[in-house]
Amino acid sequence: MSNKQISYTEQPAVDIKPEQNDSMLGFFGIGVVINLVMITAYFIWAYKQWKKSDRRDE
Repeated sequence: MSNKQISYTEQPAVDIKPEQNDSMLGFFGIGVVINLVMITAYFIWAYKQWKKSDRRDE
């Protein structure tokens, strides 16, 4: 038999604070709003360009 000593250390418990989750939710929420505004602005711009090219074709 072996006389080796094996020691195990406990891993520290990770304490997730709800405040961090709320701040991350706000961060991603703002990002989603900015993306929606940018996509909407792009489609409005594209529609106006499309209409402008239709007027030139006539």
